[in-house]
Amino acid sequence: MAPHGREMSQNLGKEIISLHKKGEGYKKISKALHISQNTVAKKYGSATILQRRPGRPQKLTSRQERLLMRRVEESRHASSLQLAKAVESQTGVTVSRDTIRRTLQRNGMHGYRLRRKPLLKPMHKKAHLEFARAHAEKGEDYWDSILWSDETKITVFGTNGFKTVWRRKGEDFKEKCMVPTVKHGGGSVLMWGCMTGWAPGFSTSGPGRL
Repeated sequence: MAPHGREMSQNLGKEIISLHKKGEGYKKISKALHISQNTVAKKYGSATILQRRPGRPQKLTSRQERLLMRRVEESRHASSLQLAKAVESQTGVTVSRDTIRRTLQRNGMHGYRLRRKPLLKPMHKKAHLEFARAHAEKGEDYWDSILWSDETKITVFGTNGFKTVWRRKGEDFKEKCMVPTVKHGGGSVLMWGCMTGWAPGFSTSGPGRL
């Protein structure tokens, strides 16, 4: 029995795809199959859509994703492997590190290097805030009379290393997204320098504390 209706349409679509894969353009296909170029374009589009397979279903359910996101909020420094093990222990679902990363990225979380900042206790934060409020209205002449100084540590042996953290854009200075630093340790050289509002000052270096 000759094909009819939908079966004929599907066969035509397969023929169009076959000719297109051989490098034939719409014009040559329309002549070979005795149909218009518009029909070729329409049939080719619908035939390729029919051939597409749905993507792989997500490994984690929406409830399991929420559990993962809560775990990340509680422990921003956890690695993807640690998170995968946590999901498995709580849900019984085995997931790969790639699945964890894709799920976090889909929810706006990306891995970044931790920001470093001096370790501040509550008393330090309070003092900084009071200083800022007390000097907020000072004029340029006042600030030009200040001698500004700073120091930095250059590591000679070993490495300071780095860690990653899961965070959203704009969360880089949240406390749980940073790693505190302290000024101690060996195998380093300290550099100290100063400046004013008018000109740079001098600098010096040496081992240990300055």
